[in-house]
Amino acid sequence: MKYRMNTLVCGCMMIAACAALPAAVRAEGAASNVLVTVGTESITQSDLDARTAMLPPQIRSRFETDAGRRQLLDQVVLISLMSQEARQLGIDRQPDVAKRIKEAADNIIVQELTRQQVSGDVAVSGADIAAYYEANKKDFVRPEQINASVIMFAAGASASPDVKKQKSKLARETLKRLQKGADFAGVAKEVSEDQRTQRRGGVTGFFAEGRRERIYGKKFEEAAFALKQGEISDVIETEFGFFIVRLDDRQPRTEESLESAKPKIERRLQQSKQREAYEKYVESLKKKYRVTYK
Repeated sequence: MKYRMNTLVCGCMMIAACAALPAAVRAEGAASNVLVTVGTESITQSDLDARTAMLPPQIRSRFETDAGRRQLLDQVVLISLMSQEARQLGIDRQPDVAKRIKEAADNIIVQELTRQQVSGDVAVSGADIAAYYEANKKDFVRPEQINASVIMFAAGASASPDVKKQKSKLARETLKRLQKGADFAGVAKEVSEDQRTQRRGGVTGFFAEGRRERIYGKKFEEAAFALKQGEISDVIETEFGFFIVRLDDRQPRTEESLESAKPKIERRLQQSKQREAYEKYVESLKKKYRVTYK
């Protein structure tokens, strides 16, 4: 079943590739390296190469062998046979079909118009890239980050004094267990009330300053960033409850260089300039061709 499904998918991909170019194109180059003649159309090696190039890479490799090329050629012949017969029967002139053909042709020529009149004229210079980098340096800075493990005993603002007293006691008893050598991850899985990290032994993942303040509190972050690697904090009380945190790893602040950031910046500027050029081009067309909504 899986083989048949793959074959069907490949067949559809090939049909799409074969049908993508109009009959007029298939007739071009008839005098150059003709592989097969189908009625009034000639199919050349360059036609076959063009269709192969249109396939996705994972599909294309299947048709780069002799057997694969023959299979693709057979599909091209099939499409040629059926399209000539369809035109002979006047199917391409049926109103609903003609409308769909026009829509497909419009999409193709609009893409080509955009490429020729808009995208092709947009260029990004080294000076543009450097200026963008200087103006947006903060976007290329990764602040210091830490990876920590946490054990939490929840006691929010609505918790009663008795609940807070009980949770504080549990936190201090847990800290004593850790100080005596208990495994932090094992204890976190056993007693932590932080649903985000409890199942993975309390591990928070890397975060920068300000990224955990909303869920754990400012005091938690201040204590976590002040720790040395491998060090376990005292019990920390915040508006969310009581915490014990261990610093597992620290990554220093880094700044991406202009050279490293160039490809990323170039893509951003290219897209931005193309969008601006496209909008201006469309406005110019609206002035050239009257648009009337009814």
